[in-house]
Amino acid sequence: MEIQFPNKYSLDELNNQFLWRYIGLHKLIDLVINNKLYFTRLDHFEDGLEGITGEGTQLKFFINEEPLTYENINDFDEKTQAELIEQDKNTRQNYLDTLAESQQAQFASCWFLGNKESIAMWKLYSQKDGVAIKFKARQLADSIIKTAESYTNSDFQILLYGPVEYKNIWPFDLYETFDNKFNALKKDKSYAHENEFRFIVVVPNDKRGLHQNFILPIGELSYYDIEIVTNPFMEKWEVENLKKLLEKFGLEKALTSSKMDIKH
Repeated sequence: MEIQFPNKYSLDELNNQFLWRYIGLHKLIDLVINNKLYFTRLDHFEDGLEGITGEGTQLKFFINEEPLTYENINDFDEKTQAELIEQDKNTRQNYLDTLAESQQAQFASCWFLGNKESIAMWKLYSQKDGVAIKFKARQLADSIIKTAESYTNSDFQILLYGPVEYKNIWPFDLYETFDNKFNALKKDKSYAHENEFRFIVVVPNDKRGLHQNFILPIGELSYYDIEIVTNPFMEKWEVENLKKLLEKFGLEKALTSSKMDIKH
């Protein structure tokens, strides 16, 4: 794969930083057993603006406007009304298809970038019996990039990475500008609490929609200097069971309790 990143960005910025993934217990088990990262296709994300261009955001704004109806174009005769309504309907659908195609070409692995736990992230992305996996940011990034460079499936051609840039995207702001050119590294300010760092895999246009996800091996977790942090709401007996499970993979020493002082 070809490796890309935003202008003026250096991996050195990840030194002494950490990347966190807040996940449920079953996703932890899957990662521990299979040692693979799953990249989610952008059209499967909750945010409907994921990975679309500035022009695409304008299209989205149009799509969300009130559609033509017989009531709001009653100055025309009935035949003209029907033609205009059908044309408006088809235009909106074409715009939706265009946006979906853009999203279907991009796959993301999303991480929280920071040195401390986030209570917001615990509540949003981890169940009571879940964990946060804390990687040394530079170590994880170097590993992902090295693996991607040697990846040979021609369906997946580009890996790009970098911190997400949060700006006023929605409602559409004609005068908003961005420092980086990668649409998958841009999000609305309403998501700024996620403080994301992303790895994005891109497929060529003729492969859009062909794959539901992308899977990248990262090697055994015991290779990394990681912490597996238990949810601050996890019960003690659940922690003990998790420790016994991790012992089977030589990861029990990576298990640590949340540093957050939470009332149970």
